[in-house]
Amino acid sequence: MSFTIDNDLQAGLDLLSEGKKVDTALKLINRSARKGTTKGKSYFEVGRIIREGIPGLEADIEESKKFYDIAAAHFSREPRDSMDNREYGDYYYYGLGSEEADKNRALEYYDAAIAEGDALAKQRADEIRGQIEKGDSSSAPTLTPETEAKEENVPVVNEDSTVQAAPVVENINKPVEISDKVIQEEIDSDQILIKALRVLDSNTATDQERLDAIELARIAAEEGSIRANVLLGWLYEGDNHLVAADLDKAKEYYETAIAHGSCSAKFRLGMLYTDKDVPFYDIEKGHDMIIDAAHDGYTFALLYLGDCFRAKVDDVRNLEVSYRYYALAGERGLGMGYHNMAEIDASRQQLDLAAQHEKLATDNGYDPALGYQDPLFYSLHV
Repeated sequence: MSFTIDNDLQAGLDLLSEGKKVDTALKLINRSARKGTTKGKSYFEVGRIIREGIPGLEADIEESKKFYDIAAAHFSREPRDSMDNREYGDYYYYGLGSEEADKNRALEYYDAAIAEGDALAKQRADEIRGQIEKGDSSSAPTLTPETEAKEENVPVVNEDSTVQAAPVVENINKPVEISDKVIQEEIDSDQILIKALRVLDSNTATDQERLDAIELARIAAEEGSIRANVLLGWLYEGDNHLVAADLDKAKEYYETAIAHGSCSAKFRLGMLYTDKDVPFYDIEKGHDMIIDAAHDGYTFALLYLGDCFRAKVDDVRNLEVSYRYYALAGERGLGMGYHNMAEIDASRQQLDLAAQHEKLATDNGYDPALGYQDPLFYSLHV
């Protein structure tokens, strides 16, 4: 059996096994999870500690799941050794994370560990196979020629009996089967991101939990999630207390998202290019990117162009152009676009029209009292 383990993780495990310096052990294991070379194993160990508890730390099964999920995300995207495969098998065998237990998937990873001589993986694989043979498995085994249904003696039915055709039953709740590998990979990466967003959007999450969620978002981005790249780009702009501003990193994440067709990343990076304080300031390039995002139908790009023309009050024709951009933004779900139209209506003494547009603004998530736009109403674009 061969596997590698980060030095900090090994040192932390050694201290825990000796029952010494528990605080130091936890710091070492946490550091290995953040900066180590075997992050899957490290996060798996953090999950185990929280799930089982140690002196001074009460067991919390629910809390442990997110760390097991991060471990599984690392296992899924990085080369695995025998220990990784065994722990990945444990993730599915015992249902340690947010996914349901799946003994067939567990077997897949246990067998990979067994091939490298992992005795513990063999013991658990034998347990599962024993359960399957007895018909005691939460997941059905994969159908093989040996387990295919055989012909049975069917009792003879009286030919005179009237038999009505059974109604066709559709599997309404059956999930859609995805055959395109690229689409499936994008779905999988966005599932990782969704787990991160649930924590980031939680009012009760601690900063440490949010930092763990950002780590999940990074994994999702590396797996190809466009939305994760946009999120990380926004975070590295620095308008938050979790991530230090790094505009070069923000640019890198936005460019990755743009390469995969993101118009929201195109708009945000375009706005950065127009900022004189950024190291890569290029106003012409920024304007071109914003206009491209508007051509793609991105609502905030349309709103921005409306604001630009509205600011040029020296030519009354600009106000009409501005009005059209606001209308395009509003039609795509941005209530703020309708609100700005209402302001222009009111300035023209078209009060009935202003009232209609203000109602559309509130219907599309804009609160004029707070000046707040509900993001659910304009998240139509990646």
